[in-house]
Amino acid sequence: MFIQLSAEIYKQMEVLFNAGFPNEECALLLGTPLINQSFHIHSLVPAKNIASDPLHHFELDPATWVHHLMTSPDLVGLFHTHPSSAPLPSATDLHALQSYGELIQIYLIAGFTLDSNTMELKAYEVTKQDRGFGLRPATLRMT
Repeated sequence: MFIQLSAEIYKQMEVLFNAGFPNEECALLLGTPLINQSFHIHSLVPAKNIASDPLHHFELDPATWVHHLMTSPDLVGLFHTHPSSAPLPSATDLHALQSYGELIQIYLIAGFTLDSNTMELKAYEVTKQDRGFGLRPATLRMT
């Protein structure tokens, strides 16, 4: 699977990443399917992080989440930030995924690169597994 996004969407992710620091930020991804179960992301919809500990995890604002579940047929995934670590799924991320994995196909995480203070973006495909949902690395293509 590959996930295609524009430089403009990437820039919006960077702005959200930096504006929320040191807290985790989150957003919905709207997109269109391409061939081979791949997607083009055309919109980023920021959502308030209502987690009790936003420094270490995120929880989407239910009003935003439910509104887009009901009104956005192009809802394809989630984006969130790891402002103090690499963009790899945490145990908390994987646990939370069990609640909504059936509703999305894409999961993007932004974190810091290991050698600098710049944002690194990683893409994952949501997969159905024997005991719930998991994440498999996907390829990002910038347009």
